[in-house]
Amino acid sequence: MELDPKKILIVDDEKSIRQGLFCCIKAAGLEPLTAENGKEALAMIHEYRPALIVLDVMMYGLSGLEICRILRNNPRTRKIKIVFLSAKGQLKEQAEGIEAGGDYYMTKPFDYRELIKIIKDLLKTDETREHEK
Repeated sequence: MELDPKKILIVDDEKSIRQGLFCCIKAAGLEPLTAENGKEALAMIHEYRPALIVLDVMMYGLSGLEICRILRNNPRTRKIKIVFLSAKGQLKEQAEGIEAGGDYYMTKPFDYRELIKIIKDLLKTDETREHEK
């Protein structure tokens, strides 16, 4: 599955977080998409092929950790970058996110500028790898 390097999927059950992230990601020149739960996110991933997902950990139904594990266990979605965004900031929870396959773990409240920098750095890392092949 060819990923779209401009598309960023925001998955969070809080509407205000989705809206804020949508605006800042769009202002950064990227194409944000939003989903409010894991089931919707999985459908959108297969339809739009985002290169990166900003993923809430605690959601009704499928948790962010479960979504991450599903994506990492599928060869078609394994390379999607995942940035966890969570109110849970203890080291134990951060370690769980990274062990599940997340590329970065950020706690709420967060700084939008820092998040955009992380997103761009993760996307750049993929570009660099492609050019080295």
